[in-house]
Amino acid sequence: MAEGDAVKVDKYDARLTQAVENLRSNAKWTLVAFGAIGTTLLAGSQLSSLGKFAYDEPRLWFALFCALVALGVAALAVRSTSAIAYSGYVELNNLEQADIDYAERNPALLEGFRSVADLKAAYEDAITDRHEGFFAGHTADELQNAENWYRYIDTLVDKVLSYIRYNKIRQQSERSRTDLTRASIAAAAALVGFAWAANPAGEQSLGVQTVPARATLNLTEAGRAALAPMLGGRCAALRDMGVVILGLTTSGPDIVTLGDSQCSPVRFTLTTALGSLNPASPARP
Repeated sequence: MAEGDAVKVDKYDARLTQAVENLRSNAKWTLVAFGAIGTTLLAGSQLSSLGKFAYDEPRLWFALFCALVALGVAALAVRSTSAIAYSGYVELNNLEQADIDYAERNPALLEGFRSVADLKAAYEDAITDRHEGFFAGHTADELQNAENWYRYIDTLVDKVLSYIRYNKIRQQSERSRTDLTRASIAAAAALVGFAWAANPAGEQSLGVQTVPARATLNLTEAGRAALAPMLGGRCAALRDMGVVILGLTTSGPDIVTLGDSQCSPVRFTLTTALGSLNPASPARP
């Protein structure tokens, strides 16, 4: 094979390799993007009101349905994208008809051979001649000619298979692109449905106040034990403790105790483990 032909094949190989890597790189980023759906659902559930719903609340089941849809769509998208990484394996003896048609639609790719079958037959003959030539008493020139022909045919087969491999990956990428477009729409709709169901607009809570409001605090046993060092034993033992609600954080209401003979003003964030609030005036025992 001429030196110019070797340079040409190397150029083809580099271009095809880069094209394949570009397709698979896009697939990797797609996997990362759809993998973030699970993280989004997990983070959203921590900031939602799902834990406050009764088991027969329709919003609870709708939110769970939307979450399952989003995760299912993400799984299908990942599966479709992963197919790109595993497609493209081809062998000359095991080509599909679509692969053969692709090669034969590009005559320049076959470099004068009329069909893939002719190329395959020439390749098999070249292998046979190369092997048997050593035992048939051929001259050195005849052996070299057989070796040169084999190298040319072998390189041509590699080039044809490389193009077929690229074409299979490209086709799978196009199919995955359609699947991912549909998956993106479905995942977005499911996430919006989850956010709507998990965060009812009409929910009322003492802690949701735009201005300070008075309330009473009933501590749990765990709350008394945890807050006694900060509030003092007498204050922590009160059944109804006067407090002012300053606002709402993601952990719970931000409150401050009312200062009197038994309690000093102390500000802290109330969680459900510490106690609960009532919209009543403080009542001292």
